[in-house]
Amino acid sequence: MRGGVFSEQGPLRPDLPVPLPPAGGVAAAMRYGLTALREPAFEAAHRRSSWLVLVSVVLVAAGQLVVVGSMRESVTSCGVALAAYTALRTATLMALQRQQYAFEPVWLAERSAALRAANFEVVRCGVGDRTYDLTDPDAVADLLRRPDAETTVLLDITYPPRALERAHRRLGDVDFVPMLRPGMRARARFLDARYEMLPSGSRTYWLLGGPVALTVAQPADPATPRAETGSTGRPDAVRRVDERPRGRT
Repeated sequence: MRGGVFSEQGPLRPDLPVPLPPAGGVAAAMRYGLTALREPAFEAAHRRSSWLVLVSVVLVAAGQLVVVGSMRESVTSCGVALAAYTALRTATLMALQRQQYAFEPVWLAERSAALRAANFEVVRCGVGDRTYDLTDPDAVADLLRRPDAETTVLLDITYPPRALERAHRRLGDVDFVPMLRPGMRARARFLDARYEMLPSGSRTYWLLGGPVALTVAQPADPATPRAETGSTGRPDAVRRVDERPRGRT
């Protein structure tokens, strides 16, 4: 995925527009001509159909009871034609709504799978009043030496176009993957993330829950002197990434 937060269906962000079921060119054009829908706004579409029914009844009644002369047949015919269109529109809406109910769970599952596979750039990692540079081997080593798995880790991530999202995790729920090369930026992957639907049915929101995998620099060897102090860490103070107990999901 380009940039870490893109997929084949576009950028990953919390408020994705929910599409209608895919259709071919002619079928899509006919569907739009009958329903005027580009998104699953079925409640509003049914309200418009109710108004069309009312208008068609008024036209037929006016043609039969009010209008006289040559216009009588034309007004009545317009009412009948509008009633027929409204009936076809209503049937199409009901069929499309059934298709939408079957399509949405599949689409949400696909988007959720893409979200779990996405790598978000981490612009800040903080614990308490301290910020850790995840591209700095010494800072990563210091972070891994923290003894309390219940400590809260604050992560600021970015997503398109230029938005920030803040996530909080227990230190015990963070997996550190030491594989960054010089010049690379830290990335976060939310292993249990998923999309849900807003009550409107036309937009999503995301839940970035569960454990997080952080791609970080290789922790500094505790026996290596630090550039700023010349001191060495205690050899037994650094915990290997794969030895730190995992937190509960």
